[in-house]
Amino acid sequence: MTQFYTYLTQNLPGFKDPLWVKCLVAFLFATNITQAAALVYMAWFYCVTNFANPEIVYYSMWPYAFTVLTTAILAITNEMFQTWKIYLFTRNKTFVVLLTAASLVLCGLGITVGVKAWLNLELAKMAALQPIVEASIALQCGIDATITAILTLTLRKSKTSFAHTDRILNRLIRAAVQSGSFTAFFALGSLFMFRFASKTNMIALFALPIGRIYTHTIMDHLVCREQLQHILTTNADIMSASHFHFRSVGLNGSSSVMEPVSLRPTQTLPKVLKTVEELSTESCGDLHC
Repeated sequence: MTQFYTYLTQNLPGFKDPLWVKCLVAFLFATNITQAAALVYMAWFYCVTNFANPEIVYYSMWPYAFTVLTTAILAITNEMFQTWKIYLFTRNKTFVVLLTAASLVLCGLGITVGVKAWLNLELAKMAALQPIVEASIALQCGIDATITAILTLTLRKSKTSFAHTDRILNRLIRAAVQSGSFTAFFALGSLFMFRFASKTNMIALFALPIGRIYTHTIMDHLVCREQLQHILTTNADIMSASHFHFRSVGLNGSSSVMEPVSLRPTQTLPKVLKTVEELSTESCGDLHC
């Protein structure tokens, strides 16, 4: 909720998200609110309504299956968002095709598991879904790890000796690492719990938060732009030149330009600006120097 509030109130002069980004944020908000409400209802059903009925724990409620479905949708949303970023950074269509195909397969497996679990809520019979669940979780870890590795390596190769540029790159690398490492950790926890404790509810400890992590990842990329803009406009540790200016690439994919003008002493050399233009603003929206 803090990230959604920050997105609505952040101060980015000259900044305006395209409609598809606003729709994405609205979709994430609605999905997370709905899933959270379902989980609160499930907790109430287990801990209050059936407080004196311990056998109820042998049955899975529909919010479990609903969470699997929404997590599959949030997963493909995040992976498509990250794949789009990879394309902006690398212009490599092979990466895009492979990651898109793998994400679609993962989404299909997740929906299959969710539907089958919804149709049969007895916990003891959930073990029949083990092959599909394990394949889905393994693929999920593979995709997240691949996206993290590609983004991290691409950004690290672009580092310079300029403090401002490297600070921006480090912030983007941190976002890339956390986008895959946390989801992979919780996915592996779900895999181990399903393998070694399939007749218990321990899998919920790792499976239920994954959707929130995917949402945090996307929203972090959107709300970090104010921080990156602040870095760009800070005067410390930056070289200056007097005849260069650039306009960055926005979320809508508009092309950038570099043009000669008379600028303030705090503006940077073309090399710095080009690096910032390619590796910061394509990921984080319209930044103006």
